[in-house]
Amino acid sequence: MLADPDLVRRAVGNLLGNALTHGHAPEVPADVRITVTRDGTLTVEDAGPGLPPEVADDLFARFRSGSGSTGLGLSIAAWVAHAHGGTLTTGRGDGGGARFVLKLPTPN
Repeated sequence: MLADPDLVRRAVGNLLGNALTHGHAPEVPADVRITVTRDGTLTVEDAGPGLPPEVADDLFARFRSGSGSTGLGLSIAAWVAHAHGGTLTTGRGDGGGARFVLKLPTPN
C-alpha cells in the first residue's frame, strides 16, 4: 500500500506544528529535530518540558487540549498512521522533551 501524500503531509505538519507550539519553555525558541529513516519511520523530537503524565491517556483523542487549541492535530496524525496500517507513538526524547514516532509500512 502506498501512502496518500496529502494525508502524510498533514500528519507531519501537525506533529511539527505541535512541537513548535508546545515543545519549548516560554520566551525560549523551539528546538525541534526531525529524522526520517528508510524503514518508514519519522521522528519529531523537541527540547521542551516533555509530556505531563496526566495527558498521556488522552493525547491522541479528538478535542482534547490543555493549551486552548482545537485538540485535533495529534488525533489527525494518529488517524493518518492507522489509516495506512502504521502507528504513532510518543515518549520522552533524548533531550527530555517530547518524542513522537510516526511509523508507516514500506513496500517490500
